[in-house]
Amino acid sequence: MPLLAPMLEEEAIMRELLVVFQEGFDEANITVTVNGKEVHRDLGVSTSPLLGIASEVSVELPAKGAQVGVEVTNRGLKAITKVSGKPKSVLVSIEDGRLLMKEGTGREAVL
Repeated sequence: MPLLAPMLEEEAIMRELLVVFQEGFDEANITVTVNGKEVHRDLGVSTSPLLGIASEVSVELPAKGAQVGVEVTNRGLKAITKVSGKPKSVLVSIEDGRLLMKEGTGREAVL
């Protein structure tokens, strides 16, 4: 029976990242990826004029950092950002026909 190498403590720890979809979403079909693997899909997402937020989703990240991607498939928009350290959230918006992503504080959650 083969022995499995013990997992390093760092490898076993997964972190949670909040992805907050803010301004500019109108019936958007959204796909979220972590290191190229699809982790979430949502259809018909629209920004609430009252809250300025369309949706939010929590995704798990590996402990060593990751590339988080967002694609709005029905508008042909795509963006990827690298996160490392202990990011709490990523804020995503559509401005001037471009998909923008930036690191947040984790306190942006409303829904």
